[in-house]
Amino acid sequence: MLRLTGATDKGLVREVNEDRFAGEVFSPDFAYGVVCDGLGGENAGGVASAIACEEIRRMLESSYREGLDQRSVYMILESAVTTANAMVYDKAAQDPETMAGMGTTVCLAVVTGRQAYLASVGDSRGYLLRGEELRQLTVDHTRAQMLLERGRITAEQAQTHPDRHSLTRAVGVEPTVDIAYSTAGLEPGDILLLCSDGLYNMLDPATLRACVRQAAAQDDGRCLMDAANARGGKDNITAVIIHYEENENG
Repeated sequence: MLRLTGATDKGLVREVNEDRFAGEVFSPDFAYGVVCDGLGGENAGGVASAIACEEIRRMLESSYREGLDQRSVYMILESAVTTANAMVYDKAAQDPETMAGMGTTVCLAVVTGRQAYLASVGDSRGYLLRGEELRQLTVDHTRAQMLLERGRITAEQAQTHPDRHSLTRAVGVEPTVDIAYSTAGLEPGDILLLCSDGLYNMLDPATLRACVRQAAAQDDGRCLMDAANARGGKDNITAVIIHYEENENG
């Protein structure tokens, strides 16, 4: 069966929280989660992430039905993110003085049966924790990642590169959006983490693994927020955890 928990915190430096999240378990073997991290001047980032998160929530909840096949899941993911993109872009066009250029990252996951399907734009991430292995499922859409893929810098250099936070894609900035997709098979005990960069930038891998496991065991994501804040809380912090538990009868 599936269990889901989420949490968000503005951190210790930012004045407002421009992250948003949503998620729900619809049945023992179907759930979704989404994390959005807004960007833009003043409070525009919060507007963008709120619009995108609400639209994705609405699309997922209205589209759910028993027995969705892989093709249907991909269609739902694409429709949810592209519709959110159009709504954020149109909202910015209505008030260009304060909202021009606003956008948001999106990391969206649908879990059905023993398969996780992810759609992502920007640098919010999806991870899979299995035993002691924490594996990143998504690819950051940043200038540093682009340089890494072109062989201009190494993976080690990418971790501290000055452009590691410079996005090459975001939802709502352009009329259309390029969505990245990934999948992961799930085994009992696996934990899926969706999070904004305010979490993974503050925690080393060992601490992140331990806190994700604790959050899943306690059905409470506050330990992740507390851990990031204890290390400086330099950004808004958001996490959604989907835990694929073993059935009680084994």
